[in-house]
Amino acid sequence: MKKTAMFLAAVLISITAAKAQKKAIQDSIKHYHLEDIEIKSPKYNRNVFEIPAAATMVPERLIENNKIQNLTDISAVVPNFFMPDYGSKLTSPVYIRGVGNRINTPSVGLYVDGIPYFEKSAFNFDFFDVERIEVLRGPQGTLYGRNAMGGLINVITNQPGNKRRTSVAADYGNFNQINAQVSHNQPISKSLAVLGNLSVRDNEGFFTNHFNNTKVDALESYSGRLKLAYNPLKNFQVSGNIQYEDSKQIGYPYAVFNDSTNQAGNVNYDHESVYNRKMLSTGVNLSYASEQYLFTATTSYQSVDDFQDIDQDFTPQSLFFVTQDQKQHMFSQEYNLRSNGDKLYNWLFGIFSFKQVQDKSVTVEYGQDGIAAYRLPYSEYYYTKSYDNINSGVAFFHQSTLDYGGLSFTIGLRADFEKATLDYVYDKFPNGVLKPVETFNSEMDFFEILPRFALKYSISEYFVPYATVAKGYNSGGFNSTFERDEDRSFEPEHSWNYEAGIKAKWLQQRVYANLAFFYIDWTNQQIYQTVPSGTGSMLTNAGKSESKGVEFELKALPAKHLETWFNFGYNHAKFVDYVKDENEDYSGNYIPYVPRFSFNVGGNYSLELNKTWLDRVRFHLTYNGFGKHYWKETNEAYQSYYGLLNHRISFEKKNVTLAFWGKNILDSHYNSFYFQALGHSYAQIGKPATMGLNLKVVF
Repeated sequence: MKKTAMFLAAVLISITAAKAQKKAIQDSIKHYHLEDIEIKSPKYNRNVFEIPAAATMVPERLIENNKIQNLTDISAVVPNFFMPDYGSKLTSPVYIRGVGNRINTPSVGLYVDGIPYFEKSAFNFDFFDVERIEVLRGPQGTLYGRNAMGGLINVITNQPGNKRRTSVAADYGNFNQINAQVSHNQPISKSLAVLGNLSVRDNEGFFTNHFNNTKVDALESYSGRLKLAYNPLKNFQVSGNIQYEDSKQIGYPYAVFNDSTNQAGNVNYDHESVYNRKMLSTGVNLSYASEQYLFTATTSYQSVDDFQDIDQDFTPQSLFFVTQDQKQHMFSQEYNLRSNGDKLYNWLFGIFSFKQVQDKSVTVEYGQDGIAAYRLPYSEYYYTKSYDNINSGVAFFHQSTLDYGGLSFTIGLRADFEKATLDYVYDKFPNGVLKPVETFNSEMDFFEILPRFALKYSISEYFVPYATVAKGYNSGGFNSTFERDEDRSFEPEHSWNYEAGIKAKWLQQRVYANLAFFYIDWTNQQIYQTVPSGTGSMLTNAGKSESKGVEFELKALPAKHLETWFNFGYNHAKFVDYVKDENEDYSGNYIPYVPRFSFNVGGNYSLELNKTWLDRVRFHLTYNGFGKHYWKETNEAYQSYYGLLNHRISFEKKNVTLAFWGKNILDSHYNSFYFQALGHSYAQIGKPATMGLNLKVVF
């Protein structure tokens, strides 16, 4: 009887507690929902539901929680986005939906605070004080033009504001990883504010060169940024920014790779390799708004001064050493005039022009083992190739959108003209004596019309299906390394892109989903190849390719302090017709550097304590999976599936945060990059498990 009474009492207490909990949940559920996703890319600047394209926005808190330090790290959070770790900041291959280039002009557009980045060696820069990262998948060439065949990346750093604010952060991890940042926002007057940032990043390297038992990939980088916002009139704004980065890297952690076993050996080569870069980026934006229209003018300049000294064979033998010294200057000017406000008919007109100047010299020096192996009759031998390359262009573009009820139809058109010139000098130096070999001047012109059509229907404010058809284009150009006349240049590549999707929010805006299907019909694809001697790389054109797949993004708030997500991308990218020569036919093979699928699943949980010594604890856990992908068009060498588990736990008290983080905490082994040279295959081994702590103070 006593046990029965105790059981009934327990049931009664449980029911009462459950009812109280249910009522508490019902009371609190009214006070939380997912934030609206705003895309601030200059020519969009609207809610994601109003954009008929697949778009992902990564906010500042997720950048911090996922420890996103550069573009490569975005691969973990954006479906069908893949940027392999090359081993230095020199070459940054970026792929969206299988569209990308290993070398030369990227096929994915990049804007940082309104400044276009055209050069691949500028893509991999240090992130600090970043407000958001936006990735628009699919061609954006109608509005953004050059390099936007695969999609667009828009990086926006924090803007100057009207409140004084200072933040200091220090981060330390294993492998002597050090990252320190300081940021200060200072309002000067009601109409003028200035924001300054400094960042230092340093590590001793993650891999050891077995040849001399030293770290092979140490990094030392210093960055600074100054931004200004001036609003002299209510409808007139001026903003400007300047950013500088000085980066020094010891690299590259490349190991000989066995294509048969898909295994990499130890890093083991005799000549220390380095990549040093100084990069300056600056821009000024003027904006004037009236009731009828908005006018903007953006002027930008970027310079890249870098130096590479690399062991070309990556073996203990002294075969080849390559030195590359290049200086680049890029100027751009853009004017936009568009209708202001949401009307029945909305329009945009724009003009864009640019000029990119590159002076590069490449010297290949034969070591003593190389001279002996090739039986050269010299005690020393090297040759130098100089490239003075100028690319310039102008484009006119327009977009019209007609809204009728929930139906919206958009048509866009861009007329794009580019010109490329190359002055080339080839000199040999047997025993140090100059012997001129070849000199020539060449130029190429490109003209393209890029249309885009989009249709969306807002069944409700948060339930929007859409469809888009757009032409993609990446201009041709000159190879920076070639050995035969037919390899001097490569032709433009074209694509027609078809996309259909749906965006939805439901359950009182506590669940967001984006589903997109795409198909890309691709001709004259630009493909990476090694030059015949194996001492460099170049681009050639394939016949016909296709890429198709699906992307799914799901975000939910199952409880007030719990955020969960699941992002998934499937990409089936193949050569349809690619006959390289009479002995090599790659038709039907998979396109290299395109994971068959990728996904990201995880959650954030905030435990509110409100104690005198601690306000809250935040838990962040995420798992990233990457499917099988091939390294070359023969589909022999490949990387099988691998997954990375990451975490962050932070303790917060008012303006102080102490966090403990870990990346690849299960220490998964994988290869992040692959290439061939001198008849050998090489791989960049993926970074091992890393962990550390971060302290941030805001005042």
